[in-house]
Amino acid sequence: MNTSKRFTCLALMLAIGISASQAQQPLFSQPGIQPNIFAGADANIEMVFGRENAIYYSFSKDRGKTFASPVLVDSLKGLHLGASRGPQIASSGLATVITAIDKAGNLYAYTLDRKTGKWRRRRPVNDTPEIAKEGFNALASDGKGKFFVTWLDLRGDRKNKIFGSISTDGGQTWSKNQLVYRSPDSTVCECCQPSATMQGEKVYVMFRNWLDGARNMYVATSLDGGKTFQPPVKMGNGSWKLNACPMDGGGISAGSDGLTTVWRREKELYLSKPGEAERPIASGRNASVATSGGSTFVVWQDQGEVWFRPPGSQEPKNLGTGRFPRVAALTDGQAFCVWEDGESIKGMVLGGTKK
Repeated sequence: MNTSKRFTCLALMLAIGISASQAQQPLFSQPGIQPNIFAGADANIEMVFGRENAIYYSFSKDRGKTFASPVLVDSLKGLHLGASRGPQIASSGLATVITAIDKAGNLYAYTLDRKTGKWRRRRPVNDTPEIAKEGFNALASDGKGKFFVTWLDLRGDRKNKIFGSISTDGGQTWSKNQLVYRSPDSTVCECCQPSATMQGEKVYVMFRNWLDGARNMYVATSLDGGKTFQPPVKMGNGSWKLNACPMDGGGISAGSDGLTTVWRREKELYLSKPGEAERPIASGRNASVATSGGSTFVVWQDQGEVWFRPPGSQEPKNLGTGRFPRVAALTDGQAFCVWEDGESIKGMVLGGTKK
């Protein structure tokens, strides 16, 4: 193939979305940062990412081998983006929802109309204006039509608290905002991304607290779909005394063996379950975890590179240059990881062979 034809072929591949197995190649010609993904029970993958004020959506119907060309969901003036801030995505068989925050401090939700294939106009989630100025939110789905979103909230006393809201109609309307947790020491950690996941009527929210001068990770649990929350439980046995924000919120995943969390303390990353001692993984930051069928997939960044620890292995594998990786479990002992590298979105299928 001559140079001209090779360039034309590459341009076409980039236009329609290239193979995710080529980890060092961008998934799209469209620049972007802060990708986030959600994988459904059918192993279809849905993705959101941003660039400046624009929010983009893409999907894969072949387990991450290829992705559709990104479509513009909205241009949100002052979109919060970067340092784990950015649009979040979750899906069910009935709806796909994206949430995003602007720099004024307002949280919005977008719903994909499956009949038309178009995104509906944004709907406000916060019932008190301009209270999410830090720009962090996390979105979860029970897979059956209910969605839960959580965020850092300044209402009342201008101190950051953890709030949440529920949608039962695919993101079209949202419940009265619910306090998840307020720190007795004035504020939770101000610059760390919260995490959320749902398992039936259980909703788990993980956040970095600030108690007695320590910036430790806590998990709050709801047993009634996010209407009320039990007192949060600290993760791990150790403590991190720190008079600064590490800007690192970790990740959580709920599976058949319960809740698994991954998070950073000082320069180290740890895995833990509620009520159990932490297990060290590696040095790094901005970790994400996904569990499926007894397999645990962990990804993180360190020294400008993305790393992956395969299930059952203690030896990490290098996935290439980049940062802010996110992982979602597929079926058959596999997962998909996505990350940003400069202004390119990259990704890779992880795990073993299909059964």
